[in-house]
Amino acid sequence: MDFEEYLNLQSATFAQLYRCLPISLLKKENADDGNRVFMPVSALDRLGYLHIEYPMQFQIQNATTLQTSYCGVLEFTADEGFIHIPTMMMEHLGLRENDLVLLRSTSIPKATFIKLQPHTSDFHKLSEPRYLLEYNFRNYFCLTTGETIAVAAGDRFYYLDVVETRPADAVCVIETDCEVEFDQALDQAEPAAAAAMQVDGVGAGEPEPARFTGFRMRMDGKPVGGGEEDDAAAGDGGGSRPKGGFGLARRLLPPVVASRGPSPARKTMGIGLPAKSILCSFKRTKNGISWCIDI
Repeated sequence: MDFEEYLNLQSATFAQLYRCLPISLLKKENADDGNRVFMPVSALDRLGYLHIEYPMQFQIQNATTLQTSYCGVLEFTADEGFIHIPTMMMEHLGLRENDLVLLRSTSIPKATFIKLQPHTSDFHKLSEPRYLLEYNFRNYFCLTTGETIAVAAGDRFYYLDVVETRPADAVCVIETDCEVEFDQALDQAEPAAAAAMQVDGVGAGEPEPARFTGFRMRMDGKPVGGGEEDDAAAGDGGGSRPKGGFGLARRLLPPVVASRGPSPARKTMGIGLPAKSILCSFKRTKNGISWCIDI
């Protein structure tokens, strides 16, 4: 937004650039809860001149990243040129101390439906979550989809994500009756999400389908089987070999030396695996040869 556009906006509605500071600097009890801000007294004069309706609602925007949220006002006691913002709102907007924010008056619809998702399942064990929300919502003028709110129960805070709001993505929660729905807690949703990622295909009691078709052979030229009789047969040149398979392996595979007996230092291929423990399978395809190594 250029300066001329900023001046034109001011002539029609309340719009002002401020330097932001955290509310915690004021050291006022419970002031950091919710999404209410502290504005300078000059803002009150300007709002009165424009006949802004109550409750006053504002759109607050990070002037650098254009990240947007909505808030109300708690007091008009901030120093001129500054606005004090709750810590969680500063984090959501990506703001640091003394960053520029654009505050403009707006009007958002009253909430008719809100869906919240607790971070932990302990919230669902509370005896009266409805009354707990009613008590804590006094600190919130509005809710915005995608944000996280904090609900206090004694000395403990429960965090809830705002998953959905109706009839808009930002709704006013002052003097309204709305339906509230709780989604499954985040710490309960993680196992379900992991289970959904598993690959389907083999049902209970069904045999696993073959992963590779064709014929198999060992890379050291011995017949598949792994028994001592097969090793002896391979050493004598006996054993059955697939037609054309062994010659192809001889041309494509590096030479492998297999050691016999329980020697701790077994000779390996270039890939660092024991040669005697590797099975290699291949088959002919239209584009050449398909390989599969079983370890």
